[in-house]
Amino acid sequence: MKEPIEFKLSGDRAFSEREKAINQLYNRRYFGEVVNGKLFLSLIEAAYLMERGKIKVLDGGKELSFEELFELGRKKDDQFDIKYLVYKDLRDRGYIVKSALKFGSHFRVYRRGMDEHSQWLIWVVPENLRFSANDITARVRVAHGVRKNMVMAVVDEDNDVVYYKIEWVKF
Repeated sequence: MKEPIEFKLSGDRAFSEREKAINQLYNRRYFGEVVNGKLFLSLIEAAYLMERGKIKVLDGGKELSFEELFELGRKKDDQFDIKYLVYKDLRDRGYIVKSALKFGSHFRVYRRGMDEHSQWLIWVVPENLRFSANDITARVRVAHGVRKNMVMAVVDEDNDVVYYKIEWVKF
């Protein structure tokens, strides 16, 4: 087994300056984003890669366990658990998953490489969430405006994920 790539915790992200990280994780699998020669991962991406033994994350020289990193994610985002489940499910299915905060959703999803536009915007919700029709309408409008499909990922109490595509219907 290959030695995990070392990342350092920085706020709500982890980063590595190692060229190996950029080559193996970004150039080949599209994890994170490269800024000024450093690969930055969200905590969800870092947790996913850590769970698979691909990286280790240090906080001030101390190596974090998966549980410690996950708990940090929970402290920063009360929906970290369900977002992680959806992220993991999509990545395990072979999709490329990136943040979609600027589109008012949680993730944007690519079928193949980053050479093409993402196809879907994913809004992650627990099954017991109460929301209005306006919540859905606003997200569908944004998705339509950027030529993407709006998908609601509903996570039930058993941590199963069901995906619902939401779209305009014209009569």
